[in-house]
Amino acid sequence: MKKLVPVIAALAMAGCRTVNDAIVDYRANISGGNYAVAAKEPEELAAKDNGDRLMWRLMAASAYDLAGETEKALDNFDVAEDIMIANDNTSVFGQAADSAYAMMLNDKYFPYDGGGQDRIFTCLYKAIGYGTRSDFAAARTELNRAAQHQENWLWERRKDLAAADERLTKESAAYAKEKGEGNGSDQSQSNDIAVQNAMKDGSFASLIRERFMFDIFTSGVLDSLKPADYQNPYAAHVCGVFRWLNGDGDGRGYLRDAATLRPDNTFAKKDFSSCDKGWKPKDQVWIYVEDGLCPEREQERVDLPFVLIPYASRYVKYVGICLPRLLERPAAAASWTAGGVSLEKLANIDALAKIEYDVYMRGAVKREITRTIVDAGVQVVLGIAADNTRDWKVRAALIGSQIAVAAYSAARRGADTRCWSSLPKSVYVARVPRPADGVLDIRADGAPAVQVNLKPGNSMVFVRKPSRAAAPSVKVVTWP
Repeated sequence: MKKLVPVIAALAMAGCRTVNDAIVDYRANISGGNYAVAAKEPEELAAKDNGDRLMWRLMAASAYDLAGETEKALDNFDVAEDIMIANDNTSVFGQAADSAYAMMLNDKYFPYDGGGQDRIFTCLYKAIGYGTRSDFAAARTELNRAAQHQENWLWERRKDLAAADERLTKESAAYAKEKGEGNGSDQSQSNDIAVQNAMKDGSFASLIRERFMFDIFTSGVLDSLKPADYQNPYAAHVCGVFRWLNGDGDGRGYLRDAATLRPDNTFAKKDFSSCDKGWKPKDQVWIYVEDGLCPEREQERVDLPFVLIPYASRYVKYVGICLPRLLERPAAAASWTAGGVSLEKLANIDALAKIEYDVYMRGAVKREITRTIVDAGVQVVLGIAADNTRDWKVRAALIGSQIAVAAYSAARRGADTRCWSSLPKSVYVARVPRPADGVLDIRADGAPAVQVNLKPGNSMVFVRKPSRAAAPSVKVVTWP
């Protein structure tokens, strides 16, 4: 602890730039349409090869993609995918961490692992990039991977939750034993009971529900989720249309999936019906608009009621937990048209992000409560020992240790707010015949957004507009 204080002070005095500072600036640049600028710092930070490198690669890749620098985007997406593949066999919670008892610190001490949508969108964006340069074989491979990640979503979430829970059990017991000065076994058992009581406490659950829109008892329960809750209809539809146009012969199944996942979308239903009947598209244009930005995460501290911790009101001055709160961001437009036809919502990425957040929170809440109760338990042990000694020197040392544990606990507490924050809020779709003059007029809220020049043949047009202020980014894939 003595070495920690001057280091923290020195960093504060030096005005050290934090991860959060870089994330805030990145989000501002993306929202403002400064795409090329947004890519620079994440790419530099990714080169440091630390636990945040996957997040930085994804951020740099999507910024370059928005800026129209497809090759740089693909390079960063490739590295990001390599990192994700390396994590396939072992959850990040099962890997070695930079600090002993990392699970007793906070989730930011583990590498950023992304989520199911991170993996799906990485492959989807790579496929679109390859498609723009007519490398249809590479695009097909990436779409196959996106589809596989859809299938693996539940398995991957179960793997992460199990690995985190296993590590939490081991490290919390070992930490309590080491810090409990001989009473670790008894204290560990007491802590386990306190954690269970906290997770079952109705008033605490109500507080979490109010502050985080997360229900401890029902949110993110994997066994209760349906495919429509977590599968991405945008990826399914793009995969289906691509295979249909490319003559791969198996686009029907993906179009059926998209229509099933989004039964209210008339274009998804029409595409499946047409493909199912064997219709061959000619001079058709599919327009996809990625509107707005997905939710971001913000740290929020929550007081843990003293009643949940034995002796806390006497020996512990403050107990609190830090958790990420999900913050939705505004749409870029309320409505979209292409060639005079209204686009319909195909995917609600906000809802998909909320599901992944809920699943993460199922483990995060338990981890934070455990960390706090274990730290409080150590303080209780030290406090009781101090009360039961007549040696003033021993008492002073015990109280000093108690204060040090409390200070260290407060200093290391924090929520993991890392996320790939440049994914869209919503995705819209329409299919129209190619205009006779080849110029497709796309409008946002009735105002001109972009005009796209289309070559003869079938085309897929991808428009991304992160905010009202940001310029749209456009990519076109054409089958002559």
